[in-house]
Amino acid sequence: MTHLRIALACALLPLAAHAENDSPWLPIPQQFSLTASVVDQSAKDAYIGSTKLPIATITGGAASKFTRTTTSLRVDYGFSDALALDATLSYARVKAGAADSDSGLADTVLGLRWRVLDEYESPGRPTLTLRAAAILKGDYEGARLAAIGNNENGIEVAAILGKQLTPAWALWGSVGVQDRSGGVPNATIYELGARWRFAKGWNTTLAYSGKEYGGNLDIGGPGFSPDRFQQVRAERQLVKLGVGYALAANHGVNLSLQSFVGDGRNTPRDNRIVGLTYTVGF
Repeated sequence: MTHLRIALACALLPLAAHAENDSPWLPIPQQFSLTASVVDQSAKDAYIGSTKLPIATITGGAASKFTRTTTSLRVDYGFSDALALDATLSYARVKAGAADSDSGLADTVLGLRWRVLDEYESPGRPTLTLRAAAILKGDYEGARLAAIGNNENGIEVAAILGKQLTPAWALWGSVGVQDRSGGVPNATIYELGARWRFAKGWNTTLAYSGKEYGGNLDIGGPGFSPDRFQQVRAERQLVKLGVGYALAANHGVNLSLQSFVGDGRNTPRDNRIVGLTYTVGF
């Protein structure tokens, strides 16, 4: 069934994930894939605790919106049908008008995926992949309004389940935990998604994902101070719609639009998240 796995891997090239909510289907054995992506985010409101306020109100008029641009490069390598490595390097720029801004190397992620159940070897069952990753803090300050990230090292473990229902339809879901140093609360990450190949070379995806940090510290709440920004309890849920096109058997592009859903906590409420991805296998 190796040829079926290769076909599926090629079809999913434009849908390669980054750092969180990875795919259960591994790269082609003994081959590399390289993914370049740019994600642009913009928010006019943010949650302070669970209260949504305009950015202009939060910053006293020093900023009307909060923007972030992240450029990433990821390399995947399939050691075998059941084992794959990945590494992601990112650069980010965050701006909050005259209130604050920062740019620098974002967190680097080194991951290992192990497929423990293969739907092609066990018909009727899904594919189950376990993932472990090291998170290496980047070159930026974490205790500030325009923080690129938590600025602490950590680890991530996750279980990812997927099933190719028909040649056109596939489903997947994942759940994981991130544990960082420096008093950063543990975070739970999750995703549920579906892919539909609606024409030759074309596919579309719809996914719901979320990330929730534990703890009880709110921005502006009891015990909070500016040097504890990365220790707050943050929550956000997103819906992502993507459209991908396979330019050839080994490379493709993907455009995604994400929208904030429900309420959040201690986080910007993005009104625009646009991502463009290009992946090539060799």
